[in-house]
Amino acid sequence: MESMFHQGVAHQKAGRFEEAEACYREAMAWKPSWVLGNLGVIYRITGRLEEAEAVLRKATALEPANPQPRHTLGMTLLQLGKYAEGWAYYEARHQLLPRPTAPFPEWQGESLAGKRILVLAEQGLGDQILWSRFIPLLARQAGEVRLAVARPLVRLFGQLPVHVFNAQSFEDEKVDVWASLGSVPRWLGAGPDDAPAPTLHATAPDRPPSGVGLMLQGGGLNPNPSRVPGPPIAKAIRGLASFVPLEPEASGARDFADTAARIAGLERVVSVDTSVAHLAGALGKPCHILMSRPAVDWYANWKDDRTRWYPSARLVRQRSPGDWAGVLADLASALREPACGPTVQLNES
Repeated sequence: MESMFHQGVAHQKAGRFEEAEACYREAMAWKPSWVLGNLGVIYRITGRLEEAEAVLRKATALEPANPQPRHTLGMTLLQLGKYAEGWAYYEARHQLLPRPTAPFPEWQGESLAGKRILVLAEQGLGDQILWSRFIPLLARQAGEVRLAVARPLVRLFGQLPVHVFNAQSFEDEKVDVWASLGSVPRWLGAGPDDAPAPTLHATAPDRPPSGVGLMLQGGGLNPNPSRVPGPPIAKAIRGLASFVPLEPEASGARDFADTAARIAGLERVVSVDTSVAHLAGALGKPCHILMSRPAVDWYANWKDDRTRWYPSARLVRQRSPGDWAGVLADLASALREPACGPTVQLNES
């Protein structure tokens, strides 16, 4: 059974999910928490969220100390809109992913009245943009909030009602407690409806918005490199319209504040699943987000082309793994419609 499990892992890494699932079912008696955890990953990234929740709950019950199924369960519950429980399980990411820490007590949701809190950014730039919406809620409860983020975000986040800075060490900070940015919504008991987008703003030129921005690049550390189309599809996408490039090397943007100002002057944005998509959504700018299959990000649902986190965004999702031709056709159709047109119900068969 162990060899069957490892065959399943090989199939899963190669994207052969049906074969992987068959192997895992045969290997179920061998370390069932591992098998169920891997099945949960497959179910989540292919949109079978209810099945993912069921097997991941079994996996965590069998091996509560294993962070992998807890982390996956957290993301699954967040996708299902079960935020309170989802945030709690999502804390398992700290056992799997690197994060900065500070030499102070870590905030655990206790009252912040009259206290100073240091919030440390974690994960990618898009994650930091998504979570930044909760900082104003935190500022209402605390005496002072100091937010340490990646350097390209400092000017953009300067509009938040807190002190924003970039630093590599925090020993000299004069604060009472600290928190990871992604843990703030857990302790606030908050979800997207508590801090709805648009949550950031940028000053647009003194003219009506015009043009379509385009971002087809993504950070190399993202766990889903297939979210970026190859050169032939990228060329075909660029041929659909006279796009305004949003890559910093083409736009001349120094940071995300500059990119935000550029986006503010546009009618809409087309982006792969990367930080520019989060930025457009946080600004409330209509954005077509090109989504590959499988999809690993938990902010997108599977029932339609919407996401509760960014009402102005529309998901243009592959109908099968590698189906960039379908994305190209759907995007061409979307660009012929007014920005943020009707919801598209997806065929999940």
